[in-house]
Amino acid sequence: MKKTLIRILVFAVIVLALYLLLPRLVDTQKTLQYVTGASYVLLGAAVALEVLALAGYANLFRYILRVLDIRMRLLEVWSITLSSLAVSHILSAGGVGGWVVTYNALVKHKVPHGIVFVAIAAQQFFNYVVLWVFFAIAILYLIVVRGSDSILGYLVGIVLIVLILWLTLYGVYLYNRPTRLRLRVTQLAHLFNRVRRREVIQERHIDGWIDNLLIGMRRMVRHRGSFRTTLLFACGFWFFDMLCLWCTFRAFGYTMGLGHLLVAYVIAYSIGTLAPTPSGLGAIEGLMIALFLSFGVPSAVAVAAVLVYRIINFWLPIPPGFVAYAIVRPGRRPVMEGEVETAAGEAVGELDQTR
Repeated sequence: MKKTLIRILVFAVIVLALYLLLPRLVDTQKTLQYVTGASYVLLGAAVALEVLALAGYANLFRYILRVLDIRMRLLEVWSITLSSLAVSHILSAGGVGGWVVTYNALVKHKVPHGIVFVAIAAQQFFNYVVLWVFFAIAILYLIVVRGSDSILGYLVGIVLIVLILWLTLYGVYLYNRPTRLRLRVTQLAHLFNRVRRREVIQERHIDGWIDNLLIGMRRMVRHRGSFRTTLLFACGFWFFDMLCLWCTFRAFGYTMGLGHLLVAYVIAYSIGTLAPTPSGLGAIEGLMIALFLSFGVPSAVAVAAVLVYRIINFWLPIPPGFVAYAIVRPGRRPVMEGEVETAAGEAVGELDQTR
């Protein structure tokens, strides 16, 4: 109860800081002029684009379930997706609460225990692989455009390009060596927990999650066209959400260059989602605004566009999400000690039965 009250208090403070104090740091009158003079048609288009982004996210999960031979109606997957997002937006950092909602909802739908964890692991993997690719493209763009005026800029660019390529190739290398992959992920989790001075990542669950991910990947490899389709849905999620942000800027009469939009969006989400707040609340907004200001966007426009975008992206899905939660009624059973590892052991047999 005490932890819940603290989370609610922190959440309220962040919201007040974002929507009441932040506009006061810039020209308040000008910001209000932009907000009141916005094009409602374009804001409606931004909402429609966000719906398309959520459709991509829901269809990504539905397709992964289909590859695992679990047939669910689109409405059922939409309900689970929205309820999961609502909980992760309000109650949990890193989306853990949303994963628990998804887990309980799928178990309630009689999805085999092991397959549930495989599906969740595969969904997150493909979603963030696409974000990583966008991040690499954004860094390359930033280097070429912003770092081309000096030798130092080129040197930094070469180092970053080599680093990105090395990390990608090393990831492929680790994927083919599960034992070493577990070791490296455990070391990173331990380092992250030491920096945060608390167990943010539960190290005892790492082996189970990696086993589930590898099982899912092997199944995806055997299913023709599965990688292409899953990556397409994941790209749809990020692409339409990014277009929602662009459309929000257009609603305020400002045309944002696609290169700068990509850089600010991807860097903000790549770094902001690591923040200890629900879905990176506060961190994503702050990073986006700072990056847009560095690209020469007027402060009033940057603040107005980013805050309105986050109303569409973060806040609007919450009410229908809680309605969906009431319909799905996934329950509140937490993931028990050793359950992830047990599920990984069960998944192989369950997937063999569904072939």
